[in-house]
Amino acid sequence: MEQTTKSVNTKAIDFRYLLKYSGYFAFFIVALFFAIQSSTFLTPKNIINLLVQSSPLGIVACGMASVLIGGGNHVIRGGIDLSLGNNLALNVAVTAVLINGGSSFIAAFGIAFLCSVLIGIINAFAIVKLKIIPLLGTLSMMYLLQGIILLVSNNKVVSVNDPILIFIANNAFIGLPIPIWIFTFVGLIFYVVHHQSVFGNWVYAVGGNPLAARTAGINVSKALTLTYVMAAITAAIASILVTARLSGSVPGVGDIMLLDIMLAGLMSAIFSRLSVPNIPGAILSAIFVGMLSNGFTLINVPTYWVYAIKGALILAAVSITTAQQRRMIRNV
Repeated sequence: MEQTTKSVNTKAIDFRYLLKYSGYFAFFIVALFFAIQSSTFLTPKNIINLLVQSSPLGIVACGMASVLIGGGNHVIRGGIDLSLGNNLALNVAVTAVLINGGSSFIAAFGIAFLCSVLIGIINAFAIVKLKIIPLLGTLSMMYLLQGIILLVSNNKVVSVNDPILIFIANNAFIGLPIPIWIFTFVGLIFYVVHHQSVFGNWVYAVGGNPLAARTAGINVSKALTLTYVMAAITAAIASILVTARLSGSVPGVGDIMLLDIMLAGLMSAIFSRLSVPNIPGAILSAIFVGMLSNGFTLINVPTYWVYAIKGALILAAVSITTAQQRRMIRNV
């Protein structure tokens, strides 16, 4: 009887161990699969290309993780920003249209950047002051931005030929393309802000228990507002890389990126032993999502399967983090 109990306990411990490190296991297994299936997957050239492709997503994923951290993990009331994809797409469209109209890159991006910040402020106002559920508030903003993008770009491809964008797309520093350096820089800033600063502690406290955070003297409204504004800023920064890579604006960019942003943000939690969204996890998740797209392209898997797998991964990420959080609550 005692031996059976020990066996059950050992299995439970093994299962908890697998759940705790499920993100790293998935990353390794998927990388190994693609390495076996394609001889070019682990070549330096492809790895660099994978990181370049993942850079815009990684930057926005840091913003999404910030919102998820501050808003908490509740399925309905928890933090989320569904407008980030279209926020990025609006920046791309505005920048491309203004450059085509004769504006300099600095002026065009400056206006687009201000648009992003305004979107973040409106989202924060709707959620923090008007108490609208983040899921519904940002969903409304997503559709509003979709209409504005169609109005700005006339639903057409807008090509640009700007020297700054060409430089970002085609040049490297110390052997690494510029987009990777921008991704690294933004990731480091968000890591320091969320994991090495007092503000980061405030955001985690607000996400964990807003009432307790308010009792402790934390300005909950300010912390939440800043997470939505910071997320909007990441959309603006990432838009530079997307505009440079596409040499302009292409219809549907926001819709294409939304699923990947959601996946990278939600998956960040499975790279944490506490099962909470985090910046290192968001960075790894973005690379993981980029690896999926890159690897499936190399082995000629149809696009519809890629979308299906990404959707299944979102479900798996939510299920795993929910199971871990329930287990932690029971153990408290």
